[in-house]
Amino acid sequence: MTEIDFGLSGQGSKACGALSLEDVRATALACGFKHANVNAKAPIARRVDVDAFFKMFSVNGLSNFKRVFANNKLAKPKPGGEVFIEEKRRVVEEVVTWECPDVSEYDNLAKNWDKEHVHKWRMLPKPGGAVCRPDDWYALYAAKEQVLKGDQTGEKPMWADHGGIAYDDRERWEFREKMKGLSVDEAKKKFCEVYGRAMQKEREGLNFRKY
Repeated sequence: MTEIDFGLSGQGSKACGALSLEDVRATALACGFKHANVNAKAPIARRVDVDAFFKMFSVNGLSNFKRVFANNKLAKPKPGGEVFIEEKRRVVEEVVTWECPDVSEYDNLAKNWDKEHVHKWRMLPKPGGAVCRPDDWYALYAAKEQVLKGDQTGEKPMWADHGGIAYDDRERWEFREKMKGLSVDEAKKKFCEVYGRAMQKEREGLNFRKY
């Protein structure tokens, strides 16, 4: 049982995966969330007001607290302090109307999607001699990285090694950020959905070169 380090908040699921209810109780008690008129020698579960602690983050249980902790930078709470309200992500879920590979095909698709002899992805010129790839490439890359590594950490990159704007690295970061919070199975499903979209006839010219 250890107190929660709020400096780790907002760093993804790995930062809070091991958090337990006992950790929450210890933290809540240290922050002053305790029931009145309870003997100081009573077990911590009786003394601490966990519900009041959770309400400071607009949640009602451990699983939702861990989600909020993983996805947001939080301040250590205090009774009567400001309540944290999580902003709803402004992500519009795309309605899948195209044919998608079954998730059982993920391993083979993920192994070959970027191989030159399989798909000749376009390289799109940017200022200063930099290049980027099509959006579908970045979405596939991001979904595969989410499967392998989970939520990304770190700041959005700005400058490339050559001194110009890091267009490619920034696109990777932005598309990875869209995958934040997805489980392995959800990320595999997303990969297959994006793969199906990328392979549509009408997107062929956007994504692939002929030679």
